[in-house]
Formats: sequence, structure tokens, C-alpha cells
Amino acid sequence: MATLSVKPSQRFRLPDWHTNSYLLSTNAERQRDASHQIRQEARVLRNETNNQTIWDEHDNRTRLAERIDTVNRWKEMLDKCLTDLDAEIDALTQMKDSAEQNLQAKNLPLDVAMECLTLRESRRDI
Repeated sequence: MATLSVKPSQRFRLPDWHTNSYLLSTNAERQRDASHQIRQEARVLRNETNNQTIWDEHDNRTRLAERIDTVNRWKEMLDKCLTDLDAEIDALTQMKDSAEQNLQAKNLPLDVAMECLTLRESRRDI
């Protein structure tokens, strides 16, 4: 009968188990440290970003409020100028109407004077 040649299976000894356990423990510790470091960096970044966002928003709100105040002041000045111009136009229109009425009033005496001159010129004797 033929004998089977079987390789002897690899047997782990106690130092192998200790080495493997030490490697797993060291690897886990390194991963935990890296994870902790990443979480701390993320927390710092999140805080810095939050602070920067708050200050940027504050600055933008302040600038917008100042711009709104400036625009409102300009609007008030333009409204005042428009009111002044309307009053000036009304005053000029009244003065124009008054001047036209005065000219019309002067036309009758002018016509009378011209008629008198015409009649005087047409006389032949004293």
C-alpha cells in the first residue's frame, strides 16, 4: 500500500500568537490615533469656518445697511429736488400767464394809440 505524503500543517506557537496580537494592537492604536487626529482637525476647521462665516455675514450686513442708508439719503435729496423743480415750474407758469395777460392788456391801448395816429395822419387841415 502506498503511503500518503501529507505536508505537516503549519502550527502556530505561542510567540507567533503574541506577535500577531501585538501587530493587531499596534495597528488598531495607530488607526485610533489617526482617527482622533482627523476628528480634531475637522473640529478646528469647522470652528474656524463657522467663525469666518459669522464675521463675513456681519460685515456684509453692515455694508448693506450702509448702502441702504446712502441710497435712502440720495432718494430723499432727489425727491426734494423734484419738489423744488415742480414749485419752480409752477411759479414760472404763473409768471408766464401773468406776462401774457399784461401783454394782452397793453394791446388795447396800443391799438387805440395807433388808431389815433392813423386818424391824425389822415387829417388835411387843422
